Amino acid sequence: MEKIKAIIVDDEPDARDIIADLLSDFSDVEVLSKEESVDKALTVVRRLKPDLIFLDIDMPKKTGFDLIRELKEYNLNPAIIFVTAYNEYAIEAIKHAAFDYLVKPIDIDDLKQSVERYKKERNSAPRLDRIETLLKSMQEERLKFSTRTGYIFIDPSEIIYCQAHHNYTDLIMTNDKKQTVIVNIGRIENMLPKAKFIKVNRSVIINKQFLTEINRKEKKCILRVNDEDISFCMPKEYIKLT
Repeated sequence: MEKIKAIIVDDEPDARDIIADLLSDFSDVEVLSKEESVDKALTVVRRLKPDLIFLDIDMPKKTGFDLIRELKEYNLNPAIIFVTAYNEYAIEAIKHAAFDYLVKPIDIDDLKQSVERYKKERNSAPRLDRIETLLKSMQEERLKFSTRTGYIFIDPSEIIYCQAHHNYTDLIMTNDKKQTVIVNIGRIENMLPKAKFIKVNRSVIINKQFLTEINRKEKKCILRVNDEDISFCMPKEYIKLT
């Protein structure tokens, strides 16, 4: 039987190596490539045409869902097994679209089941309808925030970062405006899509779209906005979660 051609996409080298090591025990799976970003993965998918992608969701700059969108634009339709730390927002969307997923740390039995499910479905109907369902379920609705004078409605993609001030939070926006809302940072963290926002310290949440660097040595992260850098301290315990 022809081997399943797979690639692994994850921004963490250790995570890529762990999946590759687990898959080395599968005689019918061949790992063609291990990629650290969506852009590199797209280039490899277009060139090698893998059957299966093990795809991390939470990556800086572009997420796993961004890769799905770009695959659709190129009419590429490999099978996807999402790999993620527990992320309720993302997993609900994945379930709704009937994609398979694995939760980190990956259990070998769960991996075996996912590969077996793929083998049973590999010759079934095209997965394009699943991609449409997934993208539709991932569309971000405007969020409602309380202010001193009433309410505002904001598209999460327009938020660069959120910074707490006691029970208030400043939302720094892409239109160079600042909105102060009467919502604490903990509640805002629960409201924002977890696939695209991360908490970098006790009082700051950033939009990963603007994240350019995490410096483990200096314990800080850097955002790039309109050709200017914005840095925030990022304690070790938060770096471990990214």
